Amino acid sequence: MKQTLLLGTAAVLVAAAAVAQLHITSLTRNGELAWTNPPVARGFYNIESADAPVGPWRSSSTVADLDWSSSNRLIAQVPLTNAQAYYRVAWERPDPVGVWDYRGYDSAGTLVVTGQLAIGSMTLQSSNPPVVYNVRGSWNLGYAGPSTNQLWWLGPQIPQNMLPTPGGTNLGGTVELHNATLRLVWPTNIYDINIQLLNTLLGPNTYTGIWVYATWVGPQGGPFGATRVTPPTDFNPTLLSEPKSERGETP
Repeated sequence: MKQTLLLGTAAVLVAAAAVAQLHITSLTRNGELAWTNPPVARGFYNIESADAPVGPWRSSSTVADLDWSSSNRLIAQVPLTNAQAYYRVAWERPDPVGVWDYRGYDSAGTLVVTGQLAIGSMTLQSSNPPVVYNVRGSWNLGYAGPSTNQLWWLGPQIPQNMLPTPGGTNLGGTVELHNATLRLVWPTNIYDINIQLLNTLLGPNTYTGIWVYATWVGPQGGPFGATRVTPPTDFNPTLLSEPKSERGETP
């Protein structure tokens, strides 16, 4: 029996305008699916499958494109059966809006801060590549490490170290769509002596990087990780094109 697989493409919506499409280039007989992506759509992709070209579509797997210096051609393995199947690839538009469980560590890997980050808004800053959005929100964190009186090095990551400024528990930052990075800073009303979440990668439900406390005597910091608590919003949803007409067949 032969299996016929119809390849699909996905268009992405940025600032209410469609940008270059993803392009599926091949599907081999052993289930190797390959596609190319435009420079403005790096990050994470969702491979979807269906029994008919009109759906309903179901998620098959998520693929990360994290090496932005390499080729824009990606490859993933899809399951093959004797039944007819259709595949398409969708770009996962970075969406940080929501509540995130946060865990911060010191440079030795000891857990020192826990709590939540809440990102409430995402507004367009620049529609030119790299497409950038401003984000705003708040934090609610506390010390979770070994008993000590020396907490200064954590900076305003915890309430004990908050300066008497009107910044409060507000945070701000930017998300770049083309490389799925989210940078957060608080307090938002001062340039230094603040907490910065840097080298950060925003996935569909994970957020990882390093936290840095910038001080006059030098930076302090360590790794952090966060997981999404609330589901992503429907802000600028990804648009999917009609399936392509090219086909691949396997015995």
